[in-house]
Amino acid sequence: MSELSGRRVLVTGGGSGIGRATCLAAIASGAAVVAVDRDEVALASTASLGPVSTVACDVTDEDALAAAVVRAAEVLGGPVDGLVCAAGVYDVVPALELEAARFDLIMRVNVLGSFLAVREMARGLRGSGTAGSVVLLSSIASERGGLREPGAHYAASKGAIVSLTHQLAVELADVGIRVNAVSPGVIRTPMLRLTDDVEAARATLDALPLHRLGEPDEVARACVHLLSDDASYTTGAVLAVDGGAAAS
Repeated sequence: MSELSGRRVLVTGGGSGIGRATCLAAIASGAAVVAVDRDEVALASTASLGPVSTVACDVTDEDALAAAVVRAAEVLGGPVDGLVCAAGVYDVVPALELEAARFDLIMRVNVLGSFLAVREMARGLRGSGTAGSVVLLSSIASERGGLREPGAHYAASKGAIVSLTHQLAVELADVGIRVNAVSPGVIRTPMLRLTDDVEAARATLDALPLHRLGEPDEVARACVHLLSDDASYTTGAVLAVDGGAAAS
């Protein structure tokens, strides 16, 4: 039996990068999947790669996201019992040039969007008698500062995801929902900026114990594991998928 056989999974940010890879990994593991993204073209591209249903939605729009979770339950034939919050924005701005509006945007997409998705998934699952699992996306940026790609707002948002993971794991345990996070390092996605600078990229890779970029499917497989019953006694955890960056 596949790891996610019979599971109904929703992936935010499913139009590209880690979100898209997670959609495909979940399908390969036996789940029925709905991808949510604000980019309809990107969603169509994901849908062209496998049997995934799509819903266009901005995760910061509370009413639209609630409707998207309801729609996903209709498409999947039951309440969403697996959720991966991969929708996110990466931004590089030195702190002294960082404007409040830009800080607020990152926090709304990366943190509020994740919270709203979990809340709506939990509301839909509550009372159904079905257990659920959530995976949030943090980052190595939550653990260390960086001068090459400064982003106080991004780092703060990913630190908030760690705190959110811990709190929601405690609150939702009685609802039957496990909440964990993955913390990717430098992953080859459209958001990656280091490859714009050859010297910076070389220095970063040299500092990693595994000396290479991570791939989206490597993060996706970690998400699938945390969604599955193989992680049935794991909640409130943050799993590093970073090539050893946090350990070095």
